[in-house]
Parts: sequence; C-alpha cells; structure tokens
Amino acid sequence: MDPLEEIRWNVYESFSKVARFSRETAATILEHPLARPILPHLPPAINNLIQVEPTRSVVCEYDAGRVYLAKWAASVAEQAEEAHRMEHPNENAEDESWKRRWSDSEPKPWEEETEVGAFEVLDNETKLPPLHARRTDPLNAERWFSFFDAEGRLRVEIDEVREAVFRGGIENDIRVEVWKFFLGVYPWNSSQVERENILDAKAMEFFAVEDMPHPDPLSSASSNFTNKNLESMKDILMTYNFYNKDLGYVQGMSDLLAPLFVVMNDEVLAFWAFVGFMDRMKYNFYRDQSGMRHQLLTLNHLIQFMDPRLYNHLQKTEALNLFFCFRWILIWFKREFKWDEVLHLWEVLWSDYFCKQFHLFVALAIMDKHRMVIIEYLHQFDEILKYVNDLSMTIPIDETLLRAETLFLQFQRMVETIDRKRGIEIQPTNQNPDGLRRRKGKDSESNDVNNGEGSSNPTPKPADKLPVINDMLRELLER
Repeated sequence: MDPLEEIRWNVYESFSKVARFSRETAATILEHPLARPILPHLPPAINNLIQVEPTRSVVCEYDAGRVYLAKWAASVAEQAEEAHRMEHPNENAEDESWKRRWSDSEPKPWEEETEVGAFEVLDNETKLPPLHARRTDPLNAERWFSFFDAEGRLRVEIDEVREAVFRGGIENDIRVEVWKFFLGVYPWNSSQVERENILDAKAMEFFAVEDMPHPDPLSSASSNFTNKNLESMKDILMTYNFYNKDLGYVQGMSDLLAPLFVVMNDEVLAFWAFVGFMDRMKYNFYRDQSGMRHQLLTLNHLIQFMDPRLYNHLQKTEALNLFFCFRWILIWFKREFKWDEVLHLWEVLWSDYFCKQFHLFVALAIMDKHRMVIIEYLHQFDEILKYVNDLSMTIPIDETLLRAETLFLQFQRMVETIDRKRGIEIQPTNQNPDGLRRRKGKDSESNDVNNGEGSSNPTPKPADKLPVINDMLRELLER
C-alpha cells in the first residue's frame, strides 16, 4: 500500500500543477496505471464501451459541461449577492453571508445527527457570527513612524503593529521598511544605529557567500534569465542554495522570491528577506513533502470540524487529499491573486495577529465561498481541481480576508465552547510559550470514567457527542 500511496501522491501533485485538462489528457486517464487494476472488474459491456473513442469524447464533453455549469452557477450567485448589497447598503454583508451559509435542512457543525434528528451540542452563542471582523485603511507613514521613539526603537507593543498590518496592510511608500521587520532583517527591539550596522554586516556576509564557488541550481533553466533583474534573482537563489545546504533550491522558491525582490529593489536586502521568509516556509519544500502533507491534513481536519457537509462531499468525490489546494499552500496563493493583492495578503499573513497558520483559514474561506457550487455541481476529483484552478485571478482579496477572519473567530468560539462543556482548560506550557496543553476538569474526568471499559453506564452523555478537537486543530490557535 505504501508504494501505491506514494504513486497516488505524485500523480495528484502533478495534476495540481495543471491549470487546464486538455481533451486528450482526460481521454487517457483510464489508461493510467492507477486505473488499470479497476478495468478488469468492470462489466464487459462497459469495459468495451469506455474504450470507444466517441464514447470518450462524449464523457469528456459531459465532464467539461458540469464544470461550465458550476462556473455559471457561481456567477449567478455572485450577481445575486451584489444586487442584494446594492439594495441593502447599510446591511453588514459579512454577517448576512454567514446567515445564508447554512440551509435549514443541513446539519450545522455545532449539531450532531442522531436517531431522533439533529442534536444541538453547543451553546447558542456559537451560532452568532462575530460582529467585529473588519478591514481598515493601510498602515501609513505617519502612524508607522509614531510607533518609534527618538532613537528609532519600537515604543509600542508589537501586537499593535501586528493588528494594524493585519487589518489594512501597508502603504507602498513604507512597505519596504515594514517588511524588513516582519521578515527578520531587523530585530524588533533594535535602534536606528543598530539597524544600520546590521545592514553593513549582512552585506558583507552576503558577498562572502556569493563569491564562493557553488553549483547553479537553475543551470537547466539559465537560458530563461535574460535580463538584469532575472539574473539577480538567479544569483540570489544560487546563493541561498549554498547558504542553506540542507534545503537547497526547490522548484517554487522563485515564486516566493519575486515579490521580495521587487519590493526590496536591492539584491542584498532581497536575499536576507528571502532567508527570513524561507525560515517560515521551509517546511513546504522538504523533499519528503512531510510539511505539505501535515498542512493538507490539518486543513482536512479543519473542514471536517467546520463544515461536515462539504467534508462528506469531498470524501465522496475522493478529493479529501485536498490536492487542489496544493499550489495555494506551497507558494501562499502567489498565483491565485493579482500582484498587489499578493503583497497585501502576504503581509497580513506575516502579522500572525490571530495565529501563525492563518493561511489555512484563507484556504477555507475560498472553499467556503464556493461550497454550494462544489457540492451541487462537481462530482469528480478532476472537476473540483479544474474549477478551483480556474478561480485564479478572480478571487476578491478583501472579501476573502473578511471571510477568513470570520471563520477563524467562529472556529475559536466553537473550540472554547466545546472545551468548556468538557471541563477542559487550555494553558500555555512553560517549556514552550506558544505551545498548548490540555488539562482535564471534573466533567471531563467523569466522562472518561463513565465511558471506559467495563462501565456500568455506557449511555453517551451530551458531552460525548461533541466534535473531537485533535492536536492539529489546537495548533491553529497558536500565535
């Protein structure tokens, strides 16, 4: 099974990099090695039928038609929401979208299906959408410089800076300076003089590393670097390949470097900004893909916890691997949003204002926006993959960030309510201030005893029907 799973991973990963399936590609899916073991078990008539070229063409056209219909439905829904916003300009659109998110017939994530119907397991408070999800104006120069004293030291709490960036992003004229702090070029507690010395030292270290002989990680693609800027980017990637020999150069890193290089407009600054960014993103580029697997699995658990109906549909369509989200997470939506929007999104994510994995809530927000279209119209993994890939450059950034914040706050509230009902307190560990540990309360211990082996009262209590909050989900609350 392990080799088969590895093959499946590689095949799906390849699919995730393709923006469109050609008709020829779709027609040869059944010839793939993963499909061959299935064919002998099909009825002979069907087996013969699927090998006929006209049949294949019809199947391809039908599948393409379903994706087209899904796009049309999404467009109609978007137009309806826009019309509603124009008719009710004073209405809180985000709150209303959350109310319309659930139909009366489907189970909510705070309900449990039983023999007697839906059993509510969480307090009524979890049904209420948070009212303070909001966006503000970008951080401007006047406010930014007000954060520092005469020596250039930060004189406010870092959380104030984080919130300002999270809420509105950063204006262009100060973006380069703010990014130096968020990407670790400057320590937050440094003075202006110390920062000048730091830059001098980093420049010397960069050129020392750059002058050392080392292999070209992009030698096969060197012909693509034709102008000065691309040559500089190649030099940065080559230098990083030598600077971090354990990780080296992996395809996709150039997507992360390009915005840094443009904003910094300096090879040395761009290199150290890239080093800081890669300290955070290195898990995405492990050659065994363990970091990507972990994030996709965490997102899988998050969908199951927040949206059981969507989770069940993905399960039916064999899409729970979430490979249609692979590119999103690998390069932090670099190819999903327009250039300026990517800059804005990244600095919001760097702020870590709510949690250090907020990008997973951005992914959840995009799926949440399209959940009904996916559920109603898309019935195969490749259909979902094509539909999601075609969302590129059409996703509204501000609406997505508002929705992601709403979902995070809803998730946080649900976790707190479940813990309270189970009598569990969550406290930071002494060894790791950012870590979390679980402490059982009286109710929780009682439930463990009453439902253990040999229990005299095996009847589940209401708390037993609460959703499970595993360690991966709890990590989503860490800052």
